Amino acid sequence: MGFDARDNGELDTRGFGWIKTVSLIGVAGSACVTALAFFAPGISFGWSLLPFAVAVISQNWTVRLACVAGYFGWVAAISGWGLVSLGYPAHIVVPAGIGLTVLLGCVMARLGIGPTCLVLVPLHMFPGNPLLATGSVFPGAGLYAILLLAVLVTRTELMHRSKHRALTLLLIFAAGNAAGVLLQGRFTGGAEAPIYRTLDISRISTITERGYHQALRSVMRPGHTYVTGENIIRSDNVAAISQWCRIVRSDDLTVILGVQNAASGQAQLWQFNTQTCPNPQPIYAAQTGIPGITGTFAQMWGMEPPGPIGFLACFEAFSIWRWIEISQDHPGTVVTVAKDHWTEPLQVGRLRRKISRQFERLLSVQSFHAEAGKTLLEQTIQKGERS
Repeated sequence: MGFDARDNGELDTRGFGWIKTVSLIGVAGSACVTALAFFAPGISFGWSLLPFAVAVISQNWTVRLACVAGYFGWVAAISGWGLVSLGYPAHIVVPAGIGLTVLLGCVMARLGIGPTCLVLVPLHMFPGNPLLATGSVFPGAGLYAILLLAVLVTRTELMHRSKHRALTLLLIFAAGNAAGVLLQGRFTGGAEAPIYRTLDISRISTITERGYHQALRSVMRPGHTYVTGENIIRSDNVAAISQWCRIVRSDDLTVILGVQNAASGQAQLWQFNTQTCPNPQPIYAAQTGIPGITGTFAQMWGMEPPGPIGFLACFEAFSIWRWIEISQDHPGTVVTVAKDHWTEPLQVGRLRRKISRQFERLLSVQSFHAEAGKTLLEQTIQKGERS
């Protein structure tokens, strides 16, 4: 491909057909593998690393770009679908998503997979960093395995021969999983970590908000502790706050309720029980949200609850930076609260659970999910008993 003197300066396009074919096959193959890893039941999120492994092994810029673009195309599609559903104009979201996918693909193909992933880690707003799948490579190795994987991939990309890169990646995976067997249980949060069971509340269907709250109450057993999904009520809804205080007092309940801050849209968790009512206060405030809806572009003021439990609010579960932040407190249990109507019919809840399982493997923690309109969490230990 290029200019040929024998063609009087005309561009020789014979190579463009090959490039186009490779690009289409690469993008399609990467997108298919990514879709299975994201949404298919029974398939680990760790399989999403396969396109990046091919990109690391390949020395062809076109192949590398195609593999990366297939993965981030899905990340852009999910984000774009949600933004359009929340009211952002499609004529801005769609071109922006395509442009960012191509830009990120070009940067990764040129700069390298490892360095780019490492640079993306501190960006709390960025979803879908491939390093979210570190648990499949270094199970039980702890927080620093994220940095280790980025460094090892960067070093692998500096090798001159593709076969050496392929062998190195295979050794990294084999050694990491072998070490994981030896390290299993080393980073557990201890016996004090609360355990929950998941209750299916998808059958609840009421016309009014008050009726929905009463229906939730009917699922709850006196004397127990529950965690609801995200944004069940607004912080300025005085009537709803009073209703929940009456509920917890009458049944001696503790309810960690999803509340949306009326001023900022920030997702919060408030604890309602006989001690905190009638003036319950936040025990958790999300630091990352959807700009203009549940957060801002900057990291918001937030708070982490004390003790052996960590919380994530919806979008935060896709941010590797937020996982790193809560992991520093070594919680034994991580609870994610969500409200996924904005991405339906895409199974984003399933993707969130797959990512959480990666951190279960990496950090030896327990993860649970409370989703508005779908699931409710009940603590399995009664009050007064040792959790």
